[in-house]
Amino acid sequence: MRYGFQAPTTWVHDGATALSATGFLMAGCYCLQKRRHIAITVIYDAVSPGLRQVLAILNSLIIVLFMSLLVWAALKIALNATWVNWNCQVQFCGLETSAHAWDVPIPAYLKTVLFLASGIMLLQALVQLVGAVRDLFKEAKS
Repeated sequence: MRYGFQAPTTWVHDGATALSATGFLMAGCYCLQKRRHIAITVIYDAVSPGLRQVLAILNSLIIVLFMSLLVWAALKIALNATWVNWNCQVQFCGLETSAHAWDVPIPAYLKTVLFLASGIMLLQALVQLVGAVRDLFKEAKS
């Protein structure tokens, strides 16, 4: 591989970091959607079903709050890495680059992917919050 790509050591670290980080971010979205993330359920399993629904709402509210803050912070850093210094007279139109030998705009890409993945996770958390509230009211009516 290294001879076919003409000295890949100049790009392999940045490329592997970008691919790994993208995979982790998308996997986080998938795990939240499937509810397959790591959970410590000692308290959750010990309480009544009605209290479980309240805890599910509380959990969803905490996730929504955290993801809202993360989306806001990720937007700030993504904008700084991409649009603040937009100037197509320089390499990569002024996007933030890695400053390594390959010097491509991997940081700008990763910060944008972080913002997008955070936004997707926020939307999924809102869907789960609405579902938990709906389940609580459905149980109260019956």
